[in-house]
Amino acid sequence: MPNFNSADAIAKLRTQGVPAKKLLLGVPFYGHGWTGVTQSEPGGTATAPASGDGSYRALKVRCPATGLAGGTSYGHCGNEWWGYDTPASLAVKTKWAREQQLGGAFFWELSGDTENGELAAALDRGLG
Repeated sequence: MPNFNSADAIAKLRTQGVPAKKLLLGVPFYGHGWTGVTQSEPGGTATAPASGDGSYRALKVRCPATGLAGGTSYGHCGNEWWGYDTPASLAVKTKWAREQQLGGAFFWELSGDTENGELAAALDRGLG
């Protein structure tokens, strides 16, 4: 969807006079999946939403990331396709946030992270 992404939202807020340092990049610790997919790369068709645990902690085992598109990792496994953040995609996103001079980042659904906090640690490393 055009204009429904973090870059466009932040650009819009900045044109409205909001200082970059007051803006944060939001990152979910879960993914969205589809079943009945027609291809492994983004842009194919699907028949329905995928079911099951969409947390990063579950997806990294059940449907490991196979690529990166639009700053987000994705995994294709069987007839399912999942989009979700990984430490690698968070490195890309935090680099962008630093380049934009944003105030930082925040995440939600901490229970989606691994027990040793892989995603939280990736955010911390990326933001310096």
